[in-house]
Amino acid sequence: MTDEAKQPDDLAGRPFDELIAELQRIVQALEAGNLQLEEGIAMYRRGLQLHAACEARLREAELTITQLGRGMEEGAEATPEAGA
Repeated sequence: MTDEAKQPDDLAGRPFDELIAELQRIVQALEAGNLQLEEGIAMYRRGLQLHAACEARLREAELTITQLGRGMEEGAEATPEAGA
């Protein structure tokens, strides 16, 4: 597993909206171009970590929604229709 793929502990418990907000601040700072090279690299690295954490959360949410949908479909199939 690469360093970018690992989710730092400080990101695991933070709300998704906070992760997105921090990522947006980093993107704005990088786009402004007023950073020292080392600071820019550090911010870019942090941005990659945030992006990976957000992607992981979205995949988990998609999986949960898919599983919930399947559960509802299975429940609907098991329930006899009214009036039958």
